[in-house]
Amino acid sequence: MNNDKRSAGFWFLAAFFALFVLFLYGPMFVIVVLSFQGPEGGLTFPLRGVSLHWFYKLAEGLGVVDIGAALKRSLGLGLAVMAFTVMLSVLAGLAFRKKLVGANTLFFVVVASLIMPSIIVSLGIGLEFRLLDSSIKKCLRLLA
Repeated sequence: MNNDKRSAGFWFLAAFFALFVLFLYGPMFVIVVLSFQGPEGGLTFPLRGVSLHWFYKLAEGLGVVDIGAALKRSLGLGLAVMAFTVMLSVLAGLAFRKKLVGANTLFFVVVASLIMPSIIVSLGIGLEFRLLDSSIKKCLRLLA
């Protein structure tokens, strides 16, 4: 049997990794736990009763929920996004093989979009459309 003791750095990194995994999968785990909440419950803690109420509602469909159509739509959208991403990635890779004007700027924009959380990007896009909408309304008022 190996009697090597682990260093303090190992345990620090192991704890950091465990916290990272909890950060990634924690929200999904919370939603799974909350899905067993009773009919009067929502996305709140503590649980207001434990039941399979929401799973029954999902199975009923209520005439509104069509999981099959949603799955087909999601798969079609996923395939379209995949094809578009592959095409753009290949074209970008081919563009970077030769000297490209603005290559450094393009590279940093791409890397920044990978680093920034998507929620910040979403909020920025929403704000941009809101400002654009108010500008269009002002222009239309001036024309009317």
